[in-house]
Amino acid sequence: MPDFEPVKTLRISENISTQLKNAILKGDFKPGQKLPSERQLTEAFQASRVVVREALRTLELSGFVRIRQGPRGGAYVQRLGYERLTEYYTDLFLSGALSVGELVEARVHLEPEIARLAAQNLTPEAAARLKQALSREQIPAMKHADWVHRNMATDYVLMEICGNRLFQAMLDPLLRLTQEIILVVKPRRTVIHDPHEHEAIVDAVLAGDGRRAARAMRDHIENVGRSLTGLEKAYRRQKGLG
Repeated sequence: MPDFEPVKTLRISENISTQLKNAILKGDFKPGQKLPSERQLTEAFQASRVVVREALRTLELSGFVRIRQGPRGGAYVQRLGYERLTEYYTDLFLSGALSVGELVEARVHLEPEIARLAAQNLTPEAAARLKQALSREQIPAMKHADWVHRNMATDYVLMEICGNRLFQAMLDPLLRLTQEIILVVKPRRTVIHDPHEHEAIVDAVLAGDGRRAARAMRDHIENVGRSLTGLEKAYRRQKGLG
């Protein structure tokens, strides 16, 4: 166990959660690993079980651990992802602090560069993933959710292979918010974008032509934006917000 410091401040649970978070960030506890038991933590921090539980709950809410019940229960370290960012972006959108217009504008500026970088950093494995994602778009889907997920798979693959993790962190919640709007409103399939738009992007990326990939992506996002703008009111209405 790391050498934790006994807590003697007024905000005891916050101090405990901060120390545990720092231990996770330093790699003292790996993703999937169980944190020490409540009893061990109370001894290490010289604090009550109630305070330790409050600290663990704070870590769970921030996405650092997952608390399981039962014989094999406890606090297990989670691998950090973009889920919390997605929840935050969605809450901002639902509160009216973000609009579809701003969402589209951000994607128009971000995704062409991602497409350019994907063409520049393309590997055989990435090329195979892109081809597979594009081919799956052509498979008929009975369920609307399946169709939406397949239709956006190419965007996710391009994001993941561009080689810039900060771009990925910025775009992932934007894509998920776009997906949420389409899933909730359930528009006709033809309203989102022409399927050939993804083909043009992928062809340019596979050819290693970053400029062409960026142009094709910009055209694609502008078309998607026109469709999404018309869905915003319907989405808010179905969420009971207007």
